[in-house]
Amino acid sequence: MPKRSEIKGRPRVAHQRSKVSSAAIEREEIRSVIAEWALCRDTGRWEKLRSLYAPGATMQTTWFDGSAEEFVDRSAKGFGRTASAQHLVGASVIDLGEARAIAETRIVLLLRTAVGPTQVDVTCHGRFFDFLEKQRAKWCICKRLPIYEKDRIDPVNPLERVNIDNERLWRFAEGYRHVAYVQSLAGADVTKGLIEPGSVEEQNLYRDGAKWLAREKGENHDGDTRPH
Repeated sequence: MPKRSEIKGRPRVAHQRSKVSSAAIEREEIRSVIAEWALCRDTGRWEKLRSLYAPGATMQTTWFDGSAEEFVDRSAKGFGRTASAQHLVGASVIDLGEARAIAETRIVLLLRTAVGPTQVDVTCHGRFFDFLEKQRAKWCICKRLPIYEKDRIDPVNPLERVNIDNERLWRFAEGYRHVAYVQSLAGADVTKGLIEPGSVEEQNLYRDGAKWLAREKGENHDGDTRPH
């Protein structure tokens, strides 16, 4: 027969297992939101994309910095006009609270566009840093910031040459230089002050994420529930 101490310990073990199982489900739901974002953005499913954001959410990219609502509207307006885009989503590392989470996700951005008469592919590797919140039993993105790490440009036809204006190219940071270059040629205003890998700003972002989660736990009573 099992000892009395073993029997007493069983509810605690069951509770711990339940918490682990619940956390795994929450993380999977968050990963699903991130994956859906990429698919909806790339295939023009605008209302579904809009539903993945929390009210008042904000969004930053190389070409945009503002409200998620405006981001969706402008994405829809420009869909397929000057470039086709794909966002490949990799692994996510998720810090989970009760109703808040921070997710950092590996991504690859693929653009096909033209530089002069030459069709080109631009490939950019980076990360999405997401502040998420569970609202009405559904995880939503409250704020997304990108960290672009490296990129390159290649002609679709390897026998062709891409004529690059180096003076324009070198205006932009290394991590997203070629993405910004082709977007600026198309008339976009490239976002200033994007976070670069290994920078002080990146470390500040990590601290902001930790503070945002801590406020949910009552560790910081500043009264501000918005992600900074």
